[in-house]
Amino acid sequence: MANRDNPHGFRPLMRSLSGGPGAACMAAHKLVGYGTALFINDVITRVANGTKLTQAISAAITPGTTVIGGVNLTYGAASTATDHTIVPAAGYQVFEAQDNKDTDGIGVADVNKNFNVEFNAGNTVSKISGHEIDESTINTTNTLDGKIVGIFRSPDNLIDASGFVRAEVIFNRVQFSDQTTAI
Repeated sequence: MANRDNPHGFRPLMRSLSGGPGAACMAAHKLVGYGTALFINDVITRVANGTKLTQAISAAITPGTTVIGGVNLTYGAASTATDHTIVPAAGYQVFEAQDNKDTDGIGVADVNKNFNVEFNAGNTVSKISGHEIDESTINTTNTLDGKIVGIFRSPDNLIDASGFVRAEVIFNRVQFSDQTTAI
């Protein structure tokens, strides 16, 4: 049976590559002027000009260019100031996401390769993200958004040519790491 096409963003697995527990969730807020909704499990970046004591966030990310801040855990309607909880992308936090089946699905040969995120719109009914691994970008290039560190182990996750394979990933370009430009 083929894998289901079920985009759900980047789900935190609440563990790190070092074997430790996942990072603590952080408070954040979306500015009223941001005209796009933030969905659960959306990849986010920090932005300047916050209006609260917490960091301001958005999903206005250019794949392979913007530095990743983490993953959003709270839905926020478009053009509305909303409070959010995020899991920071730093510290080798592991997330699970599916590929978008641009070609033949993620395979074992793709483990340890890099990828960009495909920023699809979220589901307005379930409030779940539509972000996926952009399979057509999988490569060794070091400027890509994330790295595939394994295949997600589940009986309903087949590694075959059917695509929509779920993988365990970390983010390469993170805001909470050394030598990252301030915002």
